[in-house]
Formats: sequence, structure tokens, C-alpha cells
Amino acid sequence: MLLTAAPGFARTQPAPTPSPTAPPVADPAVTKIARQQFVAWQAATINKSLYAEKVLPQLTDDKIADTSKALGQLGALSDMVFIGPWINPDFPPGSHGYIFQMRCVEGNVYLWLALDPQGKIATIFFKNRLDFETVTPAPSPSPP
Repeated sequence: MLLTAAPGFARTQPAPTPSPTAPPVADPAVTKIARQQFVAWQAATINKSLYAEKVLPQLTDDKIADTSKALGQLGALSDMVFIGPWINPDFPPGSHGYIFQMRCVEGNVYLWLALDPQGKIATIFFKNRLDFETVTPAPSPSPP
């Protein structure tokens, strides 16, 4: 019987199991803004003073009413989950973006929110799904 040593690349033990990564943690202040804005959009009661100047022309009565009608069909907000940061090269310096899944009684929607350096809402929109291209830009710079 001929015994040979295992090749240098062979493992004598199973590969280690990678540690699970912790889910992203949301800033409580941003989470509060996201929750308040979602409910405000559902009720069509938008406080325009919370929005950056460049966004105001887009906040038309028709846009607010249409969005409110669509979000209202989801029913009451029951939970929300922070998905992670949203990095967009078109953001002005110092702006930060966030993605939340808003879970409602009748369905879910994703809320995309960006705040400018003054804490004003620079972007907000709602989508039924996550777009891979938007969520995971490559390579992603680390948020400051």
C-alpha cells in the first residue's frame, strides 16, 4: 500500500464558515424623518419648508395628490426597515442618501431619501422595487 501526502493546496479541515455581517444601522434622526415624510405623503400634508429650494418646483399639488393616492392604497404603515445608504455621484458634496422599505398593511414600497448638508430633503421618491444599478454603484466610496 502506497501512502502519499495530501497536496499542499488540499484542506485537511473544512473551510471556515464566514461570520454573518451585521445589518446596516440607521441614524434614528433620519429614520424619524423618513417615517414622518412617508406618512405626510400618504396624507398629502407635505411641509414644504423641510425641502431644499431646488425641490420645491417639483412639489406641485398634482404630484402630491397623485403620490398620496398611490401610497394611500398601501394602508397604514406597520413597520420600516433601513436597507442602507444610497450613494449617488450627482449628489452635491455633503449630501447623504438613505433607502428604507416601508411596510404597510396592504403592501410595501421603497422610500429613497437624500438630505443636503443643511438637513433639507434634497430628493425623495418611492419605488416598488430596488434597482441593482442604483443600490450598488461600483465601486462605492465609503460614507464619511
